[in-house]
Amino acid sequence: MATRTTIEKNGTRKTGRIRRSQEERSATSRAGLLDSAIRLMRERGIAATSMSEIAADANLTRGAIQHHFSSREELILAAVRELDDRLSQAFESYSVPDGVRGIDRVAALFDQVTALTVSPDAIAVYDLLSASRGDPALKDRTLELQRPLTQQFREFWRRNLDGHIPAPLIETSLEITLMMSEGAAMAQLLSQTSAAIDKTMADTRIMLLEFVRVRL
Repeated sequence: MATRTTIEKNGTRKTGRIRRSQEERSATSRAGLLDSAIRLMRERGIAATSMSEIAADANLTRGAIQHHFSSREELILAAVRELDDRLSQAFESYSVPDGVRGIDRVAALFDQVTALTVSPDAIAVYDLLSASRGDPALKDRTLELQRPLTQQFREFWRRNLDGHIPAPLIETSLEITLMMSEGAAMAQLLSQTSAAIDKTMADTRIMLLEFVRVRL
């Protein structure tokens, strides 16, 4: 429990405990459960991770996890939403500096996407999507959750390149980068070596920039 220090009228200091509200405690418990679920399902896979293990990892009871999530499916979907929110914030927070123009602007965007592609959050999303394929209903719901994030990626790319390179080049470079991102994430799930993935992304970068350069 947090503490708070106040200054009394006579100048003395008084320290007391701050009691958190039930809403704050509930939010903290839910966040802890999601963090544990994401990490354990990432390490072991969905099928090998039980609700009880997630609750124990978060230092909570099985009843606590059932209080926040009505089913295993709801927990998985909540984990996907949480990961999507983190990636969404990363897209929103990044803009190519105004002084960077032309081919250098495309390169800066590609490098940012590459960094997000190999981030633990992105890999966890693809891992959960892949693992959900055995459950058609869950697969449909997880894919539905991904559509807004994919659209946000498209808007992120267009926003940063609009007015800097021709519109057709924006769209083509967007599709190339999106396919690279998805392919690199899946390669990591298939246990491809980091060196091989890094080389592929670096080669894709060279080809993309050359493609844009000859058309500017």
